[in-house]
Amino acid sequence: MDTDSQFETKVLSLIVETVPRKFKKAAITGETHLQKELGLDSIAILAMVFRFEEVFKIDLGSINFQVNMGELRTVNDALKMSKEILEQAGSLRKG
Repeated sequence: MDTDSQFETKVLSLIVETVPRKFKKAAITGETHLQKELGLDSIAILAMVFRFEEVFKIDLGSINFQVNMGELRTVNDALKMSKEILEQAGSLRKG
């Protein structure tokens, strides 16, 4: 499994563990809406962001990354933002 696939699998598992019970059977694709189809409200999305910090050992405050909740609409949005966070954190660790 390549690094991108492993990363996406980790992020998808974070999303899945945040989904409320009544939405657990929903099929998850890149276009799946976090709120409409998976039932993730702003509190659940924040919980997912905190778990992301734990899993990837990143402090969003220390890298000065602003999470715009309005931009997190789909699973693809979450994957894209996650990659941006890791890229920014990686460039700070190297430099």
